[in-house]
Amino acid sequence: MRQAKTKFVPIGERLLKLGEVAEVLRLHPRTVREYVRRGEIEGRIIGGRHRFRRCDLDAFFENAAHSWCFTGKRSDGD
Repeated sequence: MRQAKTKFVPIGERLLKLGEVAEVLRLHPRTVREYVRRGEIEGRIIGGRHRFRRCDLDAFFENAAHSWCFTGKRSDGD
């Protein structure tokens, strides 16, 4: 009986480190870690370090709110 071969999708790009991701997104590394913990940014821990694909950062950016309000007031009048 033959085992089915698992198909692996090649990464096709260089993996980014946590500091590089923070720089790209212009966020503090702690903030990036928090987004990963909450599942908002896809990442992996490889060799004890966070690693990220650029396409996952692009997906995070596309799904982010169009405007972030830091005053606690919403822009729709509430």
